[in-house]
Amino acid sequence: MNEKTDVKEKILEFIKNRSEINETTATRHIHRRFGIGEEEIDHILDKLFEENKIKKIYDEEYQENRFEI
Repeated sequence: MNEKTDVKEKILEFIKNRSEINETTATRHIHRRFGIGEEEIDHILDKLFEENKIKKIYDEEYQENRFEI
């Protein structure tokens, strides 16, 4: 498994764990947890969404996309 796949799987697991406790995940949560640049995170999240592995929800209050399983 290469480094990019490993990071992608860690992010997916992080979103899954937060979803299990009824929490959605924003780019900033992942940035704080893993120290990855927000642009890279957005790219990974877009890929996961395109692969139907996560759901995307727009949060009006925070004006940002949120993700969950």
